[in-house]
Amino acid sequence: MKVRIRYILILLLLITACHGLNKLSLYNLSNQYSNTNFTVLDVVAFNNGSQATRVYVSVQMADMVTSSAENSGKSFRKAGIKYALFESYESKQIIDSTTIIITDSTLYIFDTIITIDIQYPEERKYILKLELTDLNRVDAVSNYLFLDNLSPLSRDNYLLRDADGDLLFRNMTAEDESFFMQISDTFAHQVFVRYYDREFPLALPPFLEETETFFDYSADSVFTIAANKGETGVMQLQEEGFYHIQTDSNQRGGYTLFRFHKGFPEIITTEQMLQPLRYITTKSEFDEMRNADDVKLAVDNFWLDNAGNASRARAMIHKYYSRVVDANNYFTSYHEGWKTDRGLIYIVYGPPKIVYRGKDIEEWLYGEKGNNNSIRLQFVKVGNPFSENDYSLVKSPSYKEKWYNIVNTWRR
Repeated sequence: MKVRIRYILILLLLITACHGLNKLSLYNLSNQYSNTNFTVLDVVAFNNGSQATRVYVSVQMADMVTSSAENSGKSFRKAGIKYALFESYESKQIIDSTTIIITDSTLYIFDTIITIDIQYPEERKYILKLELTDLNRVDAVSNYLFLDNLSPLSRDNYLLRDADGDLLFRNMTAEDESFFMQISDTFAHQVFVRYYDREFPLALPPFLEETETFFDYSADSVFTIAANKGETGVMQLQEEGFYHIQTDSNQRGGYTLFRFHKGFPEIITTEQMLQPLRYITTKSEFDEMRNADDVKLAVDNFWLDNAGNASRARAMIHKYYSRVVDANNYFTSYHEGWKTDRGLIYIVYGPPKIVYRGKDIEEWLYGEKGNNNSIRLQFVKVGNPFSENDYSLVKSPSYKEKWYNIVNTWRR
């Protein structure tokens, strides 16, 4: 039986530091895009006042190693959560930090939600670094969260819950899923929902400049949902697309929910298998597969022809589409993660060895520092009201030769 304990706080040590060791921008954050971590660390924030926010941290205690106490021999699991608040990725100064120790001696706790209340020194944006450690094996996983209390319309003023009131640590919903929004504005009588049904092009290879386009903020439709005392009515999103939820329709700020294909982020249909192949095929090859009488057979034959045998083809298929799913999990913004610039690079090159993140920029490195054969890519954050997870690759003709070299490794 799955047991959920909503709040469990065994030991709380509050430490306010005046400085840190290094800027966050100097740390390698590549584990943010690794599917080999021993657990996931999901977090969301909700502003419960102009100077305060509540951070919810989901801890999967079932992923923790069980150990035995030396004196009593009793089994237990133990985890630690550490947070540090920074003004930015460039800041050395830790504004506030806390360590929380969770001990489970019953072994009945499968997952739990920890809450951390943070007082803001001033109204601005912050970076919150969280680290979860399994204390029985000294293995850790981290996450970084943007906190924004500059505006009463920021996404931190909205919280997604399912129809039973349980917190949801995502901004995606399924076709038949019922949910409601908790909102900071307890006086709002309704929220406005702006619906967008848009098709976005696939990411282009890193050496090809894209034609500059401008997003049309005119919604395809607008509807309202009643709200009362800080909660909206229960709703479902039937149509695929994205939905921007606002308490003030005259501003662009708000919270965006995404409704992708059934089963997202997984790949479950032949068409979903075909589309990402555009990254490693010529246009004529892709069109031939797309127009084939049996698309599934055409896709299978593509992998078999390039792999040389069925065993290697299965391994390549697993590797390629696992990266597609990972890209959906890591890089989804207002369109599927595999279609984004970071998704493209991740799928074709694999997880980056080194990731540095600064103000409005991410830098990925494949290979060793100082090696001329290494590949260094920069992604610039794109400001939009729908997502904090939208980055655009800085293109360069210098990537062309290395791009075709890596694509050819998929074609041998």
